[in-house]
Amino acid sequence: MTFLKSLSLAALVALSACSTLPQEDADVVFALGPRDGFTSPLNGALKPVCPALEFTGTRYALTGAHQKTLLGVAEAWKEGKPRYLIAGYAPPELPEDFARSLSERRAQAVRQHLIENGIEAAQLQTVGFGHDSPPSSPTSSVVVIYRQ
Repeated sequence: MTFLKSLSLAALVALSACSTLPQEDADVVFALGPRDGFTSPLNGALKPVCPALEFTGTRYALTGAHQKTLLGVAEAWKEGKPRYLIAGYAPPELPEDFARSLSERRAQAVRQHLIENGIEAAQLQTVGFGHDSPPSSPTSSVVVIYRQ
């Protein structure tokens, strides 16, 4: 048996095994628990460190107002060097995959700006919720920075 035939046979066996897995119509649940010492934003005890950063449309670039707010966050960080969780949210009218991607890009843009202003990267965690945001969270185009 040649290498390609044995590889094809192995792939066929693997694929046929996949079809025997149970196929349920269960809802997909995205769980976000504590990770690397960070508290989940699902924990109601987290408080924002500054007003929510609002974005317009499908933009994720930071405005001058965002940069000014983030400079204040970076200055305050130097006092106690806390960990921050940066959570991006997107409005529900966007397609699900796009909403998650957009909220992640917004959170990453905020994280990068904070790093450029002196916050250690290890002290920052990002999450983009898209349509998976907790019921009590914002449902608009914002990024919220929580102190851990």
